[in-house]
Amino acid sequence: MIIWGSRGLTSVVESTQFHCPQCSANRSGNLKQVRNFFTLYFIPLIPLNVAGRFVECTSCGGTFAEEILSYDPEVEQQETNSHLLRVMVMAALADGQMDDAERGEIQKQYMELTGLPIPAATLEQETELAHQSKADLNSYVGKIAGDMSPHGKALVVKLAFHTMSAGGDLQPGHQAQLAKLSTTLGIPQDQYVELINHLSEPDPDA
Repeated sequence: MIIWGSRGLTSVVESTQFHCPQCSANRSGNLKQVRNFFTLYFIPLIPLNVAGRFVECTSCGGTFAEEILSYDPEVEQQETNSHLLRVMVMAALADGQMDDAERGEIQKQYMELTGLPIPAATLEQETELAHQSKADLNSYVGKIAGDMSPHGKALVVKLAFHTMSAGGDLQPGHQAQLAKLSTTLGIPQDQYVELINHLSEPDPDA
């Protein structure tokens, strides 16, 4: 009786360096692939298709999709900071203009987020780009909300609210955009109201 079939064999394609999510640091890893082989009497003889490729961390043993090799946490953080800056700019412009109080609040919040001051020229450039785009806070947030965690969504609300209220009472344009934000972010209304009420409370450290 002839016994034939197929089986997958794993081999190392190359050794590489990558940012391991489990280690939260740059680590050595192996890019591996699983190739199916035609077997005869359980002996792999003829290579067939590649079933998959993955990266294995040599430190923690974690395995990840091959796309992890192109992941750069610094670039991702820079992109996140840019998004949050634009959220604040859009929030300030919800009433059609950005006043000094809103500008100061944006600079304060950006410093708290990144530990770096935002150059005045960068803020003015972002403001001009926002004017030219004809977009508003909710249309912009709607484009990025799908990738946000619950914490990220709460942070967007916080930044928008503090920017809008920097000069005192919310203007009608601010109120209109803020009212839509819960739907845009997919936050249940009761949780959203509770969050706004919490943000409205006086800062004990102020």
